[in-house]
Amino acid sequence: MTGPGIARQDGTAGRPGGHAYLFGLGSPHGGDRLGWLAAEWLGDALCERDDLTVVRLDQPVDLFLHAVTPRDRLLLVDAMRGQGPPGTLKVFAPAELPTPSARLSSHGLDLAGTLALVEALGLFRAGIRIIGIEMPADAGPEMTAPGLDKAQARRLHAAVLGWLDAR
Repeated sequence: MTGPGIARQDGTAGRPGGHAYLFGLGSPHGGDRLGWLAAEWLGDALCERDDLTVVRLDQPVDLFLHAVTPRDRLLLVDAMRGQGPPGTLKVFAPAELPTPSARLSSHGLDLAGTLALVEALGLFRAGIRIIGIEMPADAGPEMTAPGLDKAQARRLHAAVLGWLDAR
């Protein structure tokens, strides 16, 4: 993981499932950093995978800055509120996104709107998933880890590996 402009690690050119993108959504502030911190951590943990590109995004529409194809798959990791105690992980299909009172954080064009645009454009036909991580109530600027204990981090890692290996 090297930041927002990571080069595509394209060992999947001949694979039928296309390339996998993991986009961590967030900002450099407070609990909204969870998506970025999780992406950094996962990028380091999965750096040997040649079928995965991990990138931090400021807003969902930034995914269009990457050379994606309809065969590619998408996993978004974002902070959320109202889905359980801090560190709770929830996996969503686009149609299962939380209601506005308990939704994933918004960045410009919100996540649901961006995914509707992705669908209209016919991208990521191989699959889209969203992992939400419940923010701690007191997530301050000093937070340096994904806000997960070891068991939660193992579950996040396992969820991402399961998504990567499902073809």
